[in-house]
Amino acid sequence: MSAEIYVTGSSGVLGCEILDHLTAIAGGKRIVTGVARRGLPGGRQALAQIVTPEVLCPDWLKAGDRTATIVHCAGLASPRVPFDDFADLSRREIEPQIAFAEALAARGWAGHLVYVSSAGVYGDSDDLPIPEAAPMQPKSFYALQKMAVEQGLVWLANRHGFRLTILRLANAYGSPLAGPRYGVVNILLDALETGAPFKLFGTGESLRDYIHVSDFCRAVERVCTLPLPDRITTLNIGTGQGTSLARLVALVQEVTGRPLTLQREPLASEVKSSVLGIDRAKALLGWAPTVGIDEGLRRTVAALG
Repeated sequence: MSAEIYVTGSSGVLGCEILDHLTAIAGGKRIVTGVARRGLPGGRQALAQIVTPEVLCPDWLKAGDRTATIVHCAGLASPRVPFDDFADLSRREIEPQIAFAEALAARGWAGHLVYVSSAGVYGDSDDLPIPEAAPMQPKSFYALQKMAVEQGLVWLANRHGFRLTILRLANAYGSPLAGPRYGVVNILLDALETGAPFKLFGTGESLRDYIHVSDFCRAVERVCTLPLPDRITTLNIGTGQGTSLARLVALVQEVTGRPLTLQREPLASEVKSSVLGIDRAKALLGWAPTVGIDEGLRRTVAALG
């Protein structure tokens, strides 16, 4: 296994958290380097990073790093980015991602690509928790892009023989780097801070799987350091536990001791629940989430000051 680990998109929230965690646990045994278009956020500047406008053009990869591990976080960061149609999505987001992997293989790289995907690829499901074998039925451009890139990477991994691990991530929260619009937890905390009303659509009883960023980083650590039995592996990374938005609203008020201003809005049809099955990740990685939603919210509030 190569001593080199690269984290693309390391100036983003998840990329930076992964870079920080892997650097801290490496202990000099591995060299961990971020790759991003921008510098690292405040407090993380001491981490090693390559700043380049062309993250998806792997000229930054050293010639000798043929077996390096690449944790790939660079790409579409927000599900709210608009697209005209599938052709627009493909041209702007899917094709550059696939071209990146093709360029790596063309350079002779044959290491381990860890692709951070999304639980959103499953779409609506009646069977909970959702296993990795469940059909992919994306309902947004963001999730559609994740699915398409996953499929392209699997094809390329089979063609060129590199290792590929796909991580279908639940709703990560808890990073102090996250802005006020980064996920529902931060949106709730921002509403508390500003006094703005929080819109609660429908009953708020559908379930979502929320994983603290520290548990996610530990899972990535295991993926990068363990010899997984299969060359191509797909893993759900969540908690296996569902929390309703109504419960999340109540927990935020309980943890902070402050009331939220709620604005209830009708919803034509309630969105179905999404909770990930994580038995496979537990078995292969010897990993399990340790931070429950109550403790995770306390840590998040404390980290944000």
